[in-house]
Amino acid sequence: MRLLAGLITLFALVAVSSPLQAQDPVYTWVDSNGVRHYAQTPPEGVKYETRGVRTQTVGTEAAKPSETDGAIRPEDRASCERSRLALDQLNSDAPLQMDRDGDGKPEPLDATQRAEQKRLAEQAVRAYCNPSE
Repeated sequence: MRLLAGLITLFALVAVSSPLQAQDPVYTWVDSNGVRHYAQTPPEGVKYETRGVRTQTVGTEAAKPSETDGAIRPEDRASCERSRLALDQLNSDAPLQMDRDGDGKPEPLDATQRAEQKRLAEQAVRAYCNPSE
């Protein structure tokens, strides 16, 4: 048990002491079999590309305000309206059908499928609709 605890501690110390720094480059190349490789050190005798790591934040920054002071693009307005309509229908007690297998024939939604579609519609409303509307 002590050996396991020691190994876990050692692994944690190694992992913390040598992280890939955000400014460290990553080298990428394609071998003769067409397989793309990535490494922290450049390969020898092979043409490679250098890429930066984490040069931009992905999905963690708050959305920047629009230059048009909160105006919604026409395509987002249409998506908002469709999403709200779908959410209204999913919140009703009306039986709903949906072509879920791509055969062109709608099938009734069961409670689980309806809940999933409702979750997706709520996400779309948050994504496309202005909160002040």
